[in-house]
Amino acid sequence: MLRIPKITLLAGVLSLGLFWNAASAIAQDKPDIKHKTKETAATKTKTDAGEKLPDGFTRLASGLEYKIEKHGKGTRKPGLTDHVELNISYRVGDSLMFNSRKMNNDKPVPLQISAPKFKGDPMEVFMLMVTGDSAVVRYPVDSLKKTGQTPPWAKPGDKVVYFVSLVSVKSEAEDKKENAEKAAKQIGIDDKILQDYFRKNNIKPMKTASGLYYTISAEGHGENIKPGQTVGVNYTGMFLEGKKFDSNTDSAFHHLQPFSLEVGKGRVIKGWDEGLQLLKIGSKATFYIPSPLAYGSQEQRSIPANSILVFDVEILDMPDQNKIDDKLIQDYLAKNNINATKTPSGLYYVITQKGLGPNAKPGKKVTMNYTGKTMDGKVFDSNTDPSKGHVSPFTFSLGQGQVIKGWDEGVQLLNMGSKATFFIPSGLAYGEHGTGPIPPNAVLIFDVEVTGIDK
Repeated sequence: MLRIPKITLLAGVLSLGLFWNAASAIAQDKPDIKHKTKETAATKTKTDAGEKLPDGFTRLASGLEYKIEKHGKGTRKPGLTDHVELNISYRVGDSLMFNSRKMNNDKPVPLQISAPKFKGDPMEVFMLMVTGDSAVVRYPVDSLKKTGQTPPWAKPGDKVVYFVSLVSVKSEAEDKKENAEKAAKQIGIDDKILQDYFRKNNIKPMKTASGLYYTISAEGHGENIKPGQTVGVNYTGMFLEGKKFDSNTDSAFHHLQPFSLEVGKGRVIKGWDEGLQLLKIGSKATFYIPSPLAYGSQEQRSIPANSILVFDVEILDMPDQNKIDDKLIQDYLAKNNINATKTPSGLYYVITQKGLGPNAKPGKKVTMNYTGKTMDGKVFDSNTDPSKGHVSPFTFSLGQGQVIKGWDEGVQLLNMGSKATFFIPSGLAYGEHGTGPIPPNAVLIFDVEVTGIDK
């Protein structure tokens, strides 16, 4: 709840490093989409803008293909660093992977334009559109094999197909100015509401220069929290009328564990990043956060746009998660009579079948079979289990950050034909945030087999 709003992660969904992980995390619906396009052998026309295809698409030098299906009345094309609003969905084959309208209550999502990060990055086409344009963008999945990011569920010949409509274009300066003006106006509105609330409830809070109000009910000990310091927080979030929208101390919200974060790094709303630095370990406080320091004009699930938020917080001294994970792994190994080797990073591994030839090296494309499970034995993913829906080898470029750190390290210990089990502490997996079915701070166990290493 307190991390950066989902819509700001759209750029991550479009970047190669997160593309397939984000897709698999949100892939739920698999509609029967029949309107596939096929190329014919008819003559193609080349222009400076790309190669015209018989079905009306244009193929760019990158291999990306697009067609403007509706021409808007705008004249301005987005440039690098510009801010746009757009509606976007995409599918792979017949599987709908992402729909911004569904995610953002039928409102366009913001995105800052950046240089394309890989061949097939739709950002290239966004920069060819004008306001009001609607486009279809496609890229062959087979071409993604060169990147090591082939989605395991995709079939040969499938295409990634985007449906995009461009709603607005602003320069970075225009966007900052507009947001600052909106925030200044809204914070004045919110401040009056808050002052009325304090008078009515006989609350005498302190106020910061930004407009954040707070009261401290327990001082805590030691020095104030500093930027970059990792702390744990117990919290309950409410609206001014007292209705709760999130809590990690109320079982009704189903996540009863301290929320761990690095303060001052933009991983939480601005009101938290500022307010936590007013507190100490052991402090208890209440933050009254005007909407520009919370989620602003962006609606967030159960939080309406321009909502003033109230948080009761308690600051905890977080134990060393690495030590916690190491003890969990050691206890598991002892209980199951497993003799594993530990690396300096904290990764444990057992090679259950030796392979042949040299170990896999960074930069090489490696193909794997795998089954991942949590320490209670629950399988969360596998490309050998038909029930997971993607029984096909998984290929990636080793040492390039395309997989979790524990994999990038562990696979370099293996050679062709090796089988092994990795016991990966959370810091080398998905860390304090978790992902999809993987909870925060989860130690992961992977049974893996190397089935291919590029020479």
